Amino acid sequence: MVRRPATRPLNLRVASGDGLVLMGLVTLAQAYYALAAFLLLAGWLIVTDAPVLRSFRRSRLATTLLTLAAITWFGWWLMSLPEADLAGLPRLPVVLGFLGASFATFFYMPDFLSVRSLAVLMLFLARATLDAGYRQLPYSLLDASVSYGLLILFGFWWACSPPVFCRQCDWVLTTDARRKLFGGLSLLLGLACVVQAFLLP
Repeated sequence: MVRRPATRPLNLRVASGDGLVLMGLVTLAQAYYALAAFLLLAGWLIVTDAPVLRSFRRSRLATTLLTLAAITWFGWWLMSLPEADLAGLPRLPVVLGFLGASFATFFYMPDFLSVRSLAVLMLFLARATLDAGYRQLPYSLLDASVSYGLLILFGFWWACSPPVFCRQCDWVLTTDARRKLFGGLSLLLGLACVVQAFLLP
């Protein structure tokens, strides 16, 4: 009877495991300030019916800036991945392959690329804030609520279907009541994040 050689134990650690939070340099207070900045800016743009909400969708400048920001963040995230998450693959070819595919979107997915890039940035922001709030309940409850309920939900939705963002945005901006309602909610959530940041122990 042939005896199998002993196998090495499988390492199941992930980027959010104990002591291995990918973006652990971000504190919960900083996460709340980042969420507040995003929500306050969004609320102000909605309440004031800023023209940029309509123009940035096909703006070359907005597309370039947002997409480069998303690619840069993605590249940094790939470079920060633990070795276990690479499944034994060499890091440099993985990074170059994914970044090459990301830059290819400028040529093969130009329509509403600014909206997709905004959605990707929302997802990365959610990841950073959730990492910052890891194991810090109840202080991270608002952080998790905003990240899951807004950034991740709409981030995935808009990344998959940018026209949905256009329809939703146009619907909100159509009437003054909707602008005040949704913009006001965003402003209130932003202020709540600022208050929560000051209340942290």
